[in-house]
Amino acid sequence: MKLSKDILDQFDLDPVEEREPINVMKLRDMLDFLEYNASRIHQKSQLYLSTDDPNLQIDCLDIVTAKLNDFAQVFRDLVTFLLKERGQYKNNPSLRYSIASYDTFDFHQTQAEELFLQELLLRNEITHDYFNRELHQQKLIWIMTNCSEGAMDIHHNLENHCKQHGLMDKFAENNA
Repeated sequence: MKLSKDILDQFDLDPVEEREPINVMKLRDMLDFLEYNASRIHQKSQLYLSTDDPNLQIDCLDIVTAKLNDFAQVFRDLVTFLLKERGQYKNNPSLRYSIASYDTFDFHQTQAEELFLQELLLRNEITHDYFNRELHQQKLIWIMTNCSEGAMDIHHNLENHCKQHGLMDKFAENNA
């Protein structure tokens, strides 16, 4: 038995689900996302170091590239929120400004954390400068082999700061 298209359309078998964009998020959720990305950066960096399989190494580089971008975005938004809390907000601060501002919180930074912060701007280069992608890839490998655990240290400091100041259930706005 064949059904006509008109009859099938009445059943609305492919409903379109409309979603409103989410423009706020609790700091605890942002910190969970930061931790996830930091963990993946570190895990895939360790896997990269432990294998001789070039295909697996390329996969690790691809994953770290993507997670570095996500890490940089949420890091910037968290620092922006903390600056707003201090009354030191600059209109839509850049990643560079956020990195410099992170140092004003007087966190005890590990050497890996300091190095990771210094190299975090690589995210901008990877995202915007594909002409020099081989150079950027070499720098990414350097980060992966020398300071990937610094991403975890950054998460740890930000989470401790937010817990100590009762900010975990506060909402941050989308800064984009």
